[in-house]
Amino acid sequence: MRIGMILDNEFTGDLRVENEVVTLQNAGHQVFVLCLNYGSKRNYEEFGGAKIIRIPLSLFIKNKLCGLNNTIFNLYPIYWAMQIKKFTLKNEIEVLHVHDLWMLESTYKANKNFNLPVLADLHENFVHALNHYKYANTFPGNILISKDRWKQSEVEWTNKATHIITVIEEAVERYKTLGISEDKISVVANYVNLKSFLASPIDETIVNRVKENFTITYVGGFDIHRGLESTVKSIPIIKEKIKNIKLVLVGKGSNFETLKQLAKELNVESNILFEGWQPHEKLSSYIKASNLCLIPHLKSVHTDNTIPHKLFQYMIFEKPVVSTNCNPLKRILDETKAGVIYESGNETDLANKVIELYNNPKLCVDMGKKGKDAVLKKYNWDETSKKLVELYNENLIR
Repeated sequence: MRIGMILDNEFTGDLRVENEVVTLQNAGHQVFVLCLNYGSKRNYEEFGGAKIIRIPLSLFIKNKLCGLNNTIFNLYPIYWAMQIKKFTLKNEIEVLHVHDLWMLESTYKANKNFNLPVLADLHENFVHALNHYKYANTFPGNILISKDRWKQSEVEWTNKATHIITVIEEAVERYKTLGISEDKISVVANYVNLKSFLASPIDETIVNRVKENFTITYVGGFDIHRGLESTVKSIPIIKEKIKNIKLVLVGKGSNFETLKQLAKELNVESNILFEGWQPHEKLSSYIKASNLCLIPHLKSVHTDNTIPHKLFQYMIFEKPVVSTNCNPLKRILDETKAGVIYESGNETDLANKVIELYNNPKLCVDMGKKGKDAVLKKYNWDETSKKLVELYNENLIR
């Protein structure tokens, strides 16, 4: 089958999309990816046999146009629909595999000419995520963006899709409440690709920088819903009991500078490393260097219906996970015994959990082993990708 993937981003660096492309290519399909080029990549190249076609567009313009999606200035879907039409015709596409909710409108506009099956690959609960994204809650986004309109559009667009892929079992129930039949929904989870993730060499300079510390590490995006404020606030409490505590924050986002200022106000700057964005191949080194790894996401309808890659990346390196009580995270950690849960947004509870683990190294070792074992047996890409291959090989999206 000739699969046309639509991605509103640059291709390389999006682990989920890369995993899907390679899996489908290896299953005997021909994958074409239509994506963006912010200026540093080639407009055409091959990746694992797939054809990558990039549209030149600056990141600044893309962010502005995308932010105006589903508003009175709704130009982005028109632009993308033209690109998808040309892409579909030129490459004789047989199915449109669309990543993220906001790209569905563009796809439907283009697909009027072709009437192809549309597979909606929904990485997150975008409608509820808007409640946490800074651009949607500050001027002018808070005036232009209608969350009610997005809720209506989600119902319309998801029901129109031939099939839906979601990233975690909890999200299936939510999509059913939108009127979608369960047999139209498949779970292809954000589990770790062991072959690619473990291929990255360990950078010993990163490990050696913190080897004298008791290190807690977070890897991922920075935004209010990630819960990093409570993480920084926990450090003054932790350092009373763990003098050599070091919090390593790897990533960047809208509240990066605010968090640095908070660390300064709490007089814990020397206990926190703000590493900024790092190449993917460096992430395993940061995890390897850690004693504990952290997922502080604030509990909400959004985070109760998604799962981060980082959980399984932490687990494969045998690191105990300290996580908030978001539903999928709590379910998996309760099942695997690979970490502990604390109350979302509660820095005192977080601090107490870290101190308890610090005082019980044997328990930490046991949690680490259980986490790795769970990933090797179940929570890995090879296992979850079987459903993706089944969708295409058995023509379930026809």
